[in-house]
Amino acid sequence: MARTSKREKRGLPGKQARAPIDPVWKAGIYARLSVDSNERKNESIDTQIEIAKDYIGQTGDIELIECYTDLGKTGTNFNREGFGRMMADVRGRRINCVVVKDFSRFGRNYIETGNYIEKIFPFMKVRFIAVTDGYDSEYMPSDNLQLSMNLKNIVNELYAKDIAQKVRTAWKIRQEIGSYTGGVPPYGYSVKMIGDRRVLYPNADTKEIVVRIFEMFAAGSTYKEIAQELYHRKIQRPMAYRATGELYCPEDGELHQWPLDTIKKILTNPVYIGTLLQSRTGGKAYWSRKRHEVDEENDISVVEHTHEPLVSEELFYKVSERFERQSKCSNNSGFSKKIPQSEDSFKDMVYCGRCSRRMIRNMSIIALSSGNRVRRYYYACPNKNKIDGSKCECQGISFLALEALIKEVLEKEFAFSEMRPKDYCNENIQEAEKKKGTVRKKIWKAAQKQDELALMGSKLYLRYRNGELHREAFLDEKAKIAERLTALKVQMESWERQEKIIDKETDRVNRSIRGMLKQRGIHKFDRELAECLIKKINIYPKHQVEIVFNFRRREAHE
Repeated sequence: MARTSKREKRGLPGKQARAPIDPVWKAGIYARLSVDSNERKNESIDTQIEIAKDYIGQTGDIELIECYTDLGKTGTNFNREGFGRMMADVRGRRINCVVVKDFSRFGRNYIETGNYIEKIFPFMKVRFIAVTDGYDSEYMPSDNLQLSMNLKNIVNELYAKDIAQKVRTAWKIRQEIGSYTGGVPPYGYSVKMIGDRRVLYPNADTKEIVVRIFEMFAAGSTYKEIAQELYHRKIQRPMAYRATGELYCPEDGELHQWPLDTIKKILTNPVYIGTLLQSRTGGKAYWSRKRHEVDEENDISVVEHTHEPLVSEELFYKVSERFERQSKCSNNSGFSKKIPQSEDSFKDMVYCGRCSRRMIRNMSIIALSSGNRVRRYYYACPNKNKIDGSKCECQGISFLALEALIKEVLEKEFAFSEMRPKDYCNENIQEAEKKKGTVRKKIWKAAQKQDELALMGSKLYLRYRNGELHREAFLDEKAKIAERLTALKVQMESWERQEKIIDKETDRVNRSIRGMLKQRGIHKFDRELAECLIKKINIYPKHQVEIVFNFRRREAHE
């Protein structure tokens, strides 16, 4: 009886025997293992690579360049580190062949997988091989094989959807029985398994700290006062406690202040009265693996009396009542809503010159003698209220003072500079021309490529008319050329729009500069004008200000 070849046993892509030739394909092997605990053992990374290497070893035209792996990565999206490195090498023409064990190792998203195999790889002239599925794009697949590939990709995606649904169902059941489904337990608690439930229980080190925070706030202390007491007692903030396991900061350690937001989250979390409120941020969509918003009524699980409380319900609701009273008289919830906020002209431009942190714009509401109320804005360093080693001496500056200072500096700049409005505008136009030159170069190269593809199409047609090509091969190559021409056209249209945007922006900036210089002063600093003139503003202690302009200063000649 004739011996069955290894290729036939493994279902490898069939090939006709041919004499050994020099390798013409530079291959990258891609292997992936997901986080699914039910993965079969023969799906391991090493096994996948060995199967692919064995296949490459039996060919005479493929050379292995590198192996790319992703361990613990889902196949439902293509945002993977190993896959990204492989595609970077494809774009860099380091490899032009991708070998995987089967389609499911490449991806479980039917649409994206098909997009790569049927569009992206053919466009980039990349050969794709799925060994155990018997697929090799170098050999024109029959309609049945193409259908088989599509069906397998659909099955892979349905498998991923099924797993995702089972995970959501199991997650919901665990929540309904009061099992803690979060990651790190809330400060003041530890977690342990009791039967099928993950149960929270009081942490002996930190539970008293939580109680003290509630008692202080109920007695009238502010977040800052609570943070000060915790700092003076040298109690480490939750992040440091989880990292070191030490409640108090050691003598040679660096003590950090508790963030005020952390204190607020503790005071508003019903977990401390034995109630689990979970899934606030929602689960992950299986196709994107990103958090999605939840329906407040349907997607939040609330289960009472699931674990031992740290504070009494009386104390917790006393704290809640204080929050309600503050909310009623707060500017954010009261009359301040009727007072519109003005645009932040210097947004993302103002920095602390001492600690380099971007300053925050704060606001307050002032009652005028007329009875009207207006908002007053000021920029403050986020570290100014710190009590630890990161405390910053810079106290910030009001918006009105900063605006007046910038106006004064600009007026002096224009008064002592011999640059005329025309000079400013010409300089701006020169910068725009440099940008447009780069864009035009891209358009010119794309136009050249279009001409090359058109010539290729003509030569292809002549080969078909002369009988050198079959009709199917001619139509296939013609479609590929048409697809590349369409892609080039889209790119060129995008670059042409970009060129028009540069012109429009340059015209807007020049109009602003002309109007400003004609008036020899600025009456109002809006966002557009600030972006035109200013690159960065550094605020130092004692109201010292450094302004970095977008334009180059020109000194007056004697």
